[in-house]
Amino acid sequence: MKLLITLFVLCSCATGVFAKNIIILFKQNEIAINSMEHGAFQSLLQNENQKNVDQLKSWLGRRGYRSDVDSLWLVRGAVANLEAEAAKNLAHEAWVRGVYEDKIRRLISPTSSLVVANSLQDLGDDLWGLEKIGINKIRKEFPELNGKGVRIGVIDTGIQGHHQELQNKPLAFRDFVNGIQNSYDDHGHGTHVVGTIAGNKVGIASEASIVFAKAFAAAGSGSDTGLIRSMQWMFDPDSDPTTNDFPQIISNSWGGELDLDVVYDVEDFAPFLRAIQTWIHGGVIPVFAAGNSGKSPNGFPGGLPEPIAVGAIAPTGEIASFSSRGPNLWKVGPSILTFLKPDVSAPGEKITSAYPGNKYATMAGTSMATPHVTGAIALALQANPKLKFSDIKKLLLQSSEKKIDTTFGYGILNAYEFVKSAKTLKSGDK
Repeated sequence: MKLLITLFVLCSCATGVFAKNIIILFKQNEIAINSMEHGAFQSLLQNENQKNVDQLKSWLGRRGYRSDVDSLWLVRGAVANLEAEAAKNLAHEAWVRGVYEDKIRRLISPTSSLVVANSLQDLGDDLWGLEKIGINKIRKEFPELNGKGVRIGVIDTGIQGHHQELQNKPLAFRDFVNGIQNSYDDHGHGTHVVGTIAGNKVGIASEASIVFAKAFAAAGSGSDTGLIRSMQWMFDPDSDPTTNDFPQIISNSWGGELDLDVVYDVEDFAPFLRAIQTWIHGGVIPVFAAGNSGKSPNGFPGGLPEPIAVGAIAPTGEIASFSSRGPNLWKVGPSILTFLKPDVSAPGEKITSAYPGNKYATMAGTSMATPHVTGAIALALQANPKLKFSDIKKLLLQSSEKKIDTTFGYGILNAYEFVKSAKTLKSGDK
């Protein structure tokens, strides 16, 4: 079931007709953060952004515009409720970098059937994906590596936290759709994704903790502001910068399709680009699904330059027919740059995992491939907690079963070689 949460292309026009909700990005000087730890970086972002939020409130008040303003410090911006004329006027201010419509995103209808069963046995106990990436070898040679102590973030449709595969896994849960406090999944996609990451029997890192943001409703819809707020919450789930409760990895089995033969300006995707860049600067590893278009290019945000984009392979080892291909061309300033995407591929067809109602299900999509990479990264971080994003990405690509093309990316995930190389990497070997 091609259940990547696939969205329509984000538009970022500075003028024109706007919905009442808009995302405003502020112009700011670059911040020197090379030696700054996560909490201090967050506090700096919040304090600097509040100055612009206050400036925005003052601007609105002087012109008689009425709107609540919420800080989106993760992207150095804010969200406000404005009519088209006010948004147009605001976009021309020298201290505003861009004004973006808050769009509703929806699932594209699945193209294959979902298979649900009461037990793993009913689905043939087929966990071929885990075997393919070398989990059995890891468990034999490194039995201590199970994800313990690693926090993994997931933004999706929800999680059935009391599922037999996932009991005691949720460390934090936040519902950005309905505001419900207890963890739940009214769709199924999110529970399946987490099962592959951390399930007791069907997962890779069974002792990892899950930080979950529900940003998509039962019908598979979500807003840009909901997504950005989810991404921001992930950076500090308990709203206390002095505690290290943020996830070290965030798995994102969602994204939007991009058109073939179009060179997109990265500025058109600035809210998501800024969010991902802030994650990376704050010590968070972003992993995104490549997309289910079956053609070039990869979708966004995975197809953006920075994050790790994951394609899908079939049990035969061939690329799955639905897996989005590269390359991705981006206009960055005056230059047009070509990026090899996806970065890596992983099992994504006929994947069995947890499903709401204490059930199990078989699905297909780059949504299902992405958690394989996320789980492998969790084991690598447990093996070597000092690894940074650049280290992880380098080792991930170097250890892959080499392909190096625009179909597979650099290759197919080899979790065993990846974890082994992470475990043995010494300071100065980078």
